[in-house]
Amino acid sequence: SIVNRQSSIVNRKSNIIHNRRKKRSNMRPLLLSTSFPYAAAAATMLSSALFIGVSHGFTPSPLLKTISSRTTIPSSSPPSPSSYLKETAADWSSSSFYTAEEQRAWEVFEKFDNRGTGSIDSGELGNMLMMLDVEATMEEQLALFKYLDKDADGSVDFESEFLPWYNDSVEQSLQVAKSFQSLLIGRRTVDRFDQTPVSENVLRRAIECAIAAPNRSHSEPWRFIQVGPETVQKLEAVKEKYQLGSMESQDGLVSTVDWAQVPGWCVVTTKVSSPPTTTDDDTGDDSSSSSSNIEFLNDFKSTSCAVQNFMLSMWSEGIGTKWTSGPVQKTQEFADILSVDTTKERVVGCIWYGFATGGLVNADPKRRKKTVDDVLFQLP
Repeated sequence: SIVNRQSSIVNRKSNIIHNRRKKRSNMRPLLLSTSFPYAAAAATMLSSALFIGVSHGFTPSPLLKTISSRTTIPSSSPPSPSSYLKETAADWSSSSFYTAEEQRAWEVFEKFDNRGTGSIDSGELGNMLMMLDVEATMEEQLALFKYLDKDADGSVDFESEFLPWYNDSVEQSLQVAKSFQSLLIGRRTVDRFDQTPVSENVLRRAIECAIAAPNRSHSEPWRFIQVGPETVQKLEAVKEKYQLGSMESQDGLVSTVDWAQVPGWCVVTTKVSSPPTTTDDDTGDDSSSSSSNIEFLNDFKSTSCAVQNFMLSMWSEGIGTKWTSGPVQKTQEFADILSVDTTKERVVGCIWYGFATGGLVNADPKRRKKTVDDVLFQLP
């Protein structure tokens, strides 16, 4: 049967690998006496990078040469992969009997199995770390190798040593992924805040996440302005002067939020290479093909990504946010109070933040009319 054939292939592979190991006694690397927790930590470090995937086309850094020179490598040319191992690789990469994660594990492992033996030594493990852009000292590399080399024979076998650890690592990584996805899905807008001040460190971490957002040509077009109580009073005066009811929308309705009761304010701007064309929308895009408008729109998109990162970081630390916009923010007085030079930058919005009244669990639930099936369209 097909199942018996697969089992036979695995058994044949294990026997061949075992015989080849006996011929590689001169390749046994020096292993440091390291505690189990230290090695386990190094293993966890690699597992996250493995799950994300191997980056193609990396140029080995000078450190890779150092790793190779300090690791025992045989002087003779390594044997070329046998036709059997090529057949086994094909089985691993295409068989429906293995999970996608296990097939991925073989794909990763095969890239570093330079001798085609179905196992890797400490030098090849070091190469794997470098290709995955994981910084590790020689001591950490050897600790990780010792952790994976369960039978202490000087090599890490795919079937019995690498794959079980990889499967455990994938499961842990999936749990991290699920937590992150829950954070994304669970974030909601908060309208009512307690008066407890938010730590300055929380704000700085949010901005650190914000400026990690993707931005075209590394333009980094954003600026974040923390607004204190005195400045909020000046902004409220602008609202009263023009009888502009709200900074939350453009519908002219009276705001239900007392600005003075919002504990945290952060105004976000995006740069402009030249004054964008005046339009009725928030992006400044009038469908013009001018390069300045296109550049502004690209920067606006990047800054919007930064705002999303900002709010997600706040939410992850139990802080609610609300991204506001409206007629008050479009006035010149608003810009002047915040020292915003409208010839060089434009206000994207103001983020209110603070501890949600009653806690985040009591924030209004998200209301989405469309599901994934409603918005996902697939083409052949």
